[in-house]
Amino acid sequence: MATPPAHPSRSPASPALLDYVLRTMQVTTQLCSRQRHERDYACEYRTVPDYNFIYVIRGHAVWVVAGIEYELPPEHLIIVPPGVWHHGYCRTQAITLGSLHVLATLPGGQDVFALLAPPMLQEIAPESRFDRYFRSFMDEFDRPSAEERLEMFPGWAHLITRELFRDSSRRGLLRPRPEEPVVAALLDDLDRHLDQAVSLDTLARRSGYSAQHLNRLFTRVLGTTPLKYLAKRRMQRAAELLRSSTLAIAEVARRVGHADPDYFSRQFAAQYGISASEYRRQAGAKNPV
Repeated sequence: MATPPAHPSRSPASPALLDYVLRTMQVTTQLCSRQRHERDYACEYRTVPDYNFIYVIRGHAVWVVAGIEYELPPEHLIIVPPGVWHHGYCRTQAITLGSLHVLATLPGGQDVFALLAPPMLQEIAPESRFDRYFRSFMDEFDRPSAEERLEMFPGWAHLITRELFRDSSRRGLLRPRPEEPVVAALLDDLDRHLDQAVSLDTLARRSGYSAQHLNRLFTRVLGTTPLKYLAKRRMQRAAELLRSSTLAIAEVARRVGHADPDYFSRQFAAQYGISASEYRRQAGAKNPV
């Protein structure tokens, strides 16, 4: 079986980088299909403008991508990149496979697949969450109404793409590009020190870059600056504490780096649209004692 080239020099994606991607990426889909045939199925040569997930659940297919053949027995997934010539055919008479086309981007337009580099070819564990999601997506084609199917596909595309990155991360398969470790290390550092005051100059000294270069690098990779990321992450952590603890709001503010509770309250309301106390009430958390 052909396998894509490995990238042994690349480090796995950090938890903070993956968390940021899963929280902020936008997933879109334009085209989906289910192919269920009893004999002689073939996919003609083509290129597509997005990432094409091809997942086999019955039979045995072969997908030819840029002239290389990849074996696809059941529970095997291939991800064909945009603009790459590919076609497919069957080794068995009967075949059932799903084809899902997706784009996944960060707020600045960055391509998440290029950022995290999941393997082109993967064997998926039967009954795993990814397997169940993809089979459920394929079941949507049994709906009699095409309009109903179209309404459901974006939700399945989002779930399936998120689970692809989660599952690939759990198995140590994500290999970000060489420049990402600097950004990932900074994300991890910021997440560990949400309660501490920090400036861009301080972050630059820690990373060994100038403040301007660090801002440019961070924005190129993630579509946001370090301080904008930190401000949003602090409010997300504050929301977690409001939901799960009985800490006074002033203490929640302190734990996310805000010595001034009034300023914290304004920042929280700006992000969530309601006050911290109202957020806690709506979340059903206990009032502080």
